[in-house]
This record gives sequence, C-alpha cells and structure tokens, in this order.
Amino acid sequence: MKGLRLGKLTIKTVLLLITVVMAVTMLLSAWGGLVSPEKSRLLPLATLAMPLVLIVNVVMALVWLCMFKWKYALIPIVAIAVSWSPVSMVCPLNFFAKIVDNDKSFRVMTFNVANFGPYDPSNHNPSKSMRYILDQDADFVLLQEGSQERTYLALSNVKMMANEVEQKYPYHSDGWRDLMILSKYPYTVVPDSAFDVLHEAHGGVYAKAFDIELPNSKQLRILNLHLRSIGMGEGDKNLYADITKRGVNVQKRSELRKIKHSLFDKLDRAFKRHAEEAVIVRGLIDNSPGNLIVCGDFNETPASYCYRAIRGDDLSDTFQDCGAGLTWTFYDRRLFFKIDHIMYRGEIEAVDWKRDKEGDSDHYPQVATFVWK
Repeated sequence: MKGLRLGKLTIKTVLLLITVVMAVTMLLSAWGGLVSPEKSRLLPLATLAMPLVLIVNVVMALVWLCMFKWKYALIPIVAIAVSWSPVSMVCPLNFFAKIVDNDKSFRVMTFNVANFGPYDPSNHNPSKSMRYILDQDADFVLLQEGSQERTYLALSNVKMMANEVEQKYPYHSDGWRDLMILSKYPYTVVPDSAFDVLHEAHGGVYAKAFDIELPNSKQLRILNLHLRSIGMGEGDKNLYADITKRGVNVQKRSELRKIKHSLFDKLDRAFKRHAEEAVIVRGLIDNSPGNLIVCGDFNETPASYCYRAIRGDDLSDTFQDCGAGLTWTFYDRRLFFKIDHIMYRGEIEAVDWKRDKEGDSDHYPQVATFVWK
C-alpha cells in the first residue's frame, strides 16, 4: 500500500511539473511575438509552436478536471485566459455564421499556387488549382508563385482553361515576378518604388498593390504579399519527416542532433529578415488609403512578431473574425503551419472565411467574404 501511494504521488508530481512548464510555455508562445527576433532567438520559436502548446494545456486542464483536482486545473486555464488575445488569433471560436447579403458582398481569395505544379510540357491534365479558382468564382483572386518563370497561361495544364479565365476574369495580370491578380473589375497597379526596393534589398520577397475600380464608386486597394521563405531545404524537410516517423532508428536521431544548430540558424535568420521586411510592408500600409485588404503568403504564423508588425493596430484578420478552431494553410512532410493570411480595414467587414483542402500546391487556398458597412 505504501508503494502504491508513493507511485501515485510520483505520477501526480510529474503531472504537476508538466502542467507548470507548459503553462509557462503557453505565456511565452502567446506573448513572445511582442519581442523582436533581434533580441531573442527562443521566443520566435515559441510562437511557432503555439498551436501545439495550446493543445497540451487544454489536455492538462482536462486531465486535472477528470481527477477532480480543481486548483491544479486552474494553472493551464489561467495561462490560456491570460493569453486569450493571441490565442484567439491562432484558435478563434466563431461557431455561428454571420448573415450575408450576397447583393452587397464581394469575395477575395489568396492562394500560393506553387507555379501551378512542376512545369512539364507533356502534362495535359487540368490544373487542380486553376480549376478550384474558377469554380469558386471569387471577385478577386490574389496569387503567389503564379508566374515566376513563364506566363501562367502558357502552362500546358492551365492553357486549356485560358478561355474560361478570360471570360470570368477579364482583368488579370500575366504575372509581376511571382504575384498575380485575377479580377472581375478594372484595376490599376499602384506605382511605388518601395515595392522594388523591398525586393532588391531582400531578394525573394515581393509586394504589389492594386487599386480596384468598383461599380459602387467605392475605393478599394488590395496589397498582395509574398515574404521570404523560411529557407528549409529538401534535406531539412526530408530529415524532419524521417525523424517524426514511428520506429525511427537511433542513427537518424543522431543525424537530427547534428543539423539542429544549422536549422535553428536558418530559422533565426528568417525571423530577423521578416522583421525587417515587416517594417517596409507596414510603411506601404500606412501610405495606403482607408479601404485596404492585405493578403498573401507571409511565411509567418499568427501572433509572431512579423505578423503583429504588419497587422499593427488598424488591421483585422478574417480568420480571427470568422474562423473556428486551429487550422493550417501550409503542409509538407508533417510540417503544418498557418502562414497565409487575409487582413483588412476601412468601410468593409469580413462576414465569412474558409480554407479548403484543394489544389495541387503545398499551400491551401483561403476565401473571405466582405460586406460594406
């Protein structure tokens, strides 16, 4: 009996230790985005792990409640409550749909299409990504990695739908570096040398704004972004995929230990560069008129420093306003992150948001519905 009591006490002590550690980690991951990556290497990584940390804290709270240990359950509950503002960016709880007046609404899609798949002149199967775009019939489609090497309409898997693209989106770009727009309404490209400076000084990052000419005489600007990639190579991703497999051998784990410093260095450099890019992007936002939509592939998760710097105090997030639960927009070899976003401000309000698991890219598309206030 004494041994049994000692065993229960040990389990309880271990659970309590895990609970306290994860509660502290919850606070670090939730509020770490307030600290510049220049001042900390740990906190940006903590914000990256925030969805997992949130799940663990919820589980620990449920475990203590099932054991009727209310005071211990309060530890993760209080940590989540104190962190609710950033938690709602990662896991909003909008379970009730808003009423949408279709006559007064418009829809915006953002989608990193990864060049509509690997280029293969012999591929005559229709692009799943373009098929999805056309079927969704959004008013404005903002694409990243849509035209990096060649005009997208020349791709064999897109060319067969070119006439349909022209009919549905009579106003469209052939590609500005890797950014594109498909629009049902006329638009003008916003001339701004800061866009070129952004790319020339930070190769691999793109930004382009479009002023839309709407039939209701309202003014709307859409800023399409593609910030620098994190920089994980195929070798990094493949090794991560191997390590996360069950039954991985000791040799593989030894390999992970060898490269972890290199991987952390890559992440650290990416976070610092994103912080610099965010300052320039924020300047573009501050110089834009009131009704503004900012969307694209940020390569940063919600609550991160870069995300917060771009969003500022004046932008709302469609996912936070209309989404429900945890989600991701990027997936590759068991890497799951929400790094694509749609933000907005002005006389518009988001009334619906969705992410569909469609297309043939390593990103998922998002569609947001807006109404004029």
